[in-house]
Amino acid sequence: MKTVQVDERRVRLLIARFVEVCLEQYEIIYSLGSTSRYNRLFVEMQRIKAELQQMPGDQRRALLPLLSHSNAQVQLQAAHSLLVLFPEAARKCLESIRDSDVMPQNADAAGALRGLDEGTYIPR
Repeated sequence: MKTVQVDERRVRLLIARFVEVCLEQYEIIYSLGSTSRYNRLFVEMQRIKAELQQMPGDQRRALLPLLSHSNAQVQLQAAHSLLVLFPEAARKCLESIRDSDVMPQNADAAGALRGLDEGTYIPR
């Protein structure tokens, strides 16, 4: 049986870029920056998650340490990305963000939790 190797260097680069994208989103949110720039970053983040998911063993799991990142936007996006793989840890992170005073991330987390509870938000 052939074992497929994970390109650990590529995973690290993708995780680092994921953090950069989230931090850029954070800056845009708080500086009332360009919505189109935020949207382009969101698309890039989706591409990163898709690439990680397609790697052997679904390497989105490498985002797990980001649930305790110092930035709420990084935590939020990591939690959304990990709900399907680590639902308890991701939910706990969303609850922590919801209960914080960090806006607008706390509102996003509250909405996500409500959607999960109501069955209208299905993580993929």
